Amino acid sequence: MFVLVLASFTAAAQAPKDHESANPIYKSFLDPGLPVGGNAKAKFPAPTMTDGLDAAKQRAIIDALVKDEYSYDQFARKSVVAPQLLKLRDVTPSDPKAPARGVDVWFIAYGDLKALDDDQFLDRLVNAGKGEGKGAALSKDDLAKRKITLSDDKHESYGHIEFDFLEKVHLKATGRVFWTRTHDSVVVAGEIDPRFQDDREFPNQWQSIIKEGGSAKLGPANPWSSAGFYLKITKLVEPADALFIEQHVIFAEPTGWFNGANLLRSKLPIAVQSNVRSMRKELLKTGK
Repeated sequence: MFVLVLASFTAAAQAPKDHESANPIYKSFLDPGLPVGGNAKAKFPAPTMTDGLDAAKQRAIIDALVKDEYSYDQFARKSVVAPQLLKLRDVTPSDPKAPARGVDVWFIAYGDLKALDDDQFLDRLVNAGKGEGKGAALSKDDLAKRKITLSDDKHESYGHIEFDFLEKVHLKATGRVFWTRTHDSVVVAGEIDPRFQDDREFPNQWQSIIKEGGSAKLGPANPWSSAGFYLKITKLVEPADALFIEQHVIFAEPTGWFNGANLLRSKLPIAVQSNVRSMRKELLKTGK
């Protein structure tokens, strides 16, 4: 799901009033948007669940969101296998050679929002949500070699991730991540950093997975430079310990990935379901 959070996090000493003023990546996603080729930028949707709402307003938002797919009781069921809502969309503007895609996921999990103050737990939660793959945080020395400095070492990090996407493409990407917490919610936002496009150690690239005679090999490396996400976890007033989780992703899909086949709609829902269940299991461990 392109979650690029690969480093540990430290809790803020004092929570900001809102994420937009404190989280520069999240703010840039809402306006002007994520660069998706040339001078084009694609804006992310605003969060479905805003902070500061009472139980009735939160319930109304959820009812409106899921009414065509599920009842509220189905969607809010306290179960690892409760449903999630997934929407796939084409994004404009974008580069015709690498059209931008949007993936939006919503679900309810149960746990303690305060657990996200624990850096080790937050790291485990996000790793559960990114599925299979490997990654590592970049050290300050790694960044210094590239003349990059952290603007906020409590909330900002860089990490490199490598994984297979839908068994068709092998991806490598280095991302910048920024997280913030308010009284009601946590937002984690991350994007591929184009400065690592041709980096020897931590490149942003994709390779086709070629299967022949029962074995697989990787094709030539190609540059990949456009992907971003934000994850928002909002505490619900009711039911007790309920957390409304939404993730919004925009990424460039080079035409060479799937050669025109629409694999996202057939294969992505299964991968998303697995990741959602893994995150629910981690959060349930924090429940009262």
